[in-house]
Amino acid sequence: MKRAGCVSVFLAVCATAGCSGPSYVDEGAGERGGIGFNEVKFRVDDSYRASPPECVAILPLKARSPSNPEVTLEDAARVRLSVYAHLSAKSKRGVRLERVDRVFAETKEDRAELGKRLRCGALLEGEVTESGTMFLALYSRVSVGAELRLIRAADGVVLWEGKHVAASHGGSLPLDPVGVAMGILDAVNNVGDEQLLRVTDDLARRLVSTIPDEGKVALEDPSDNSALPLTHHAAAAVSDDQDPLALGERLMSQGDHAGALVAADRALLADSKRSEAWFLKGRVLMLEGDYPGAETAALRAVSLDRRNARYLNALGAANAANGSLDRALAAYEMAVAEDPSNGFAWFNSAIILIYAGNPNDAADAFYAAGLAYIKTGDAAKAERALGELKLVVKTGVAAKSRLRTLEDALSDLARRKTS
Repeated sequence: MKRAGCVSVFLAVCATAGCSGPSYVDEGAGERGGIGFNEVKFRVDDSYRASPPECVAILPLKARSPSNPEVTLEDAARVRLSVYAHLSAKSKRGVRLERVDRVFAETKEDRAELGKRLRCGALLEGEVTESGTMFLALYSRVSVGAELRLIRAADGVVLWEGKHVAASHGGSLPLDPVGVAMGILDAVNNVGDEQLLRVTDDLARRLVSTIPDEGKVALEDPSDNSALPLTHHAAAAVSDDQDPLALGERLMSQGDHAGALVAADRALLADSKRSEAWFLKGRVLMLEGDYPGAETAALRAVSLDRRNARYLNALGAANAANGSLDRALAAYEMAVAEDPSNGFAWFNSAIILIYAGNPNDAADAFYAAGLAYIKTGDAAKAERALGELKLVVKTGVAAKSRLRTLEDALSDLARRKTS
């Protein structure tokens, strides 16, 4: 009886913790947590507040072992990808994970050199401490935990750190035979793979939400394949040896910028009018910080295919990075004329309009960007557009109805993704 009573108390406590929202404990402000259930603990160093990083690169996360051997590298990779997705909604520049992996291996964990090579001042590292399921007939628990640190690449100073275990609880304390059956069903339904993904998303979203965001608008990476979908070689029947452009795209996806650039030049040597090769070259040069070269390459691509919205996006981004905001805005206007659902062009147009002191038109563009990203199912970018629109509204622009429309659309998107 004593043991049964302990189990009942345990289930009751777990059920209570599972139904309530997480509590956030700012240890840097001297806050202390409660009994430890569902707490998101974090600390922001004064160094962060004094000089917030503009770029964050996420390093491969470790799977903590041997104290918790059930956590695998696959679990760590899943958490890393989710953190990357949620961090993209922040107004900070990110670095694609495959690029981070390649340079990380080349620099042999030299953080300072890694930051220089990536042109990124802050690195996010850490370990996944928990990932798995527990099933006790009438009760189940799916949990994922992590401890993360944001460090300054140049000197290793910890700018932010956070830890949390997100969990989903299923089952109940039955009072009758029907209750037993329903409790078992609920417990079983709680341990599926889909639930693990949801809990991972909860973990990442909660931890990333504690990283301060100054609301600074920032240009998105024009080489991001999610922003500029590449489909020209998806159905190609040629091998890499036959087509240097296909090789270049593959090297680009692996983070090998030097190899991708060589492949693009090989493709152009064979055919200087190959617009996709100029586009690839421009994207690589953009990532390497050669903005004049990127603008030239993007302009060549546009001259060969004037109605290609992807090329116009790249031209706009290269011009903006090179300080030519009027030319960038013109390129984005042409891009949305060709593709009104071009969230990338709408969002970056809004950024330029903010800088130009035109908040009303910027609000229109952020709203259009949010709708475009929702249409494509990209909740993270839609949230970012919504966040920027909220900042514009705070300046006095009348756009509250558009805010509500985006919020409702995002909620509907979230329900569709989890149904």
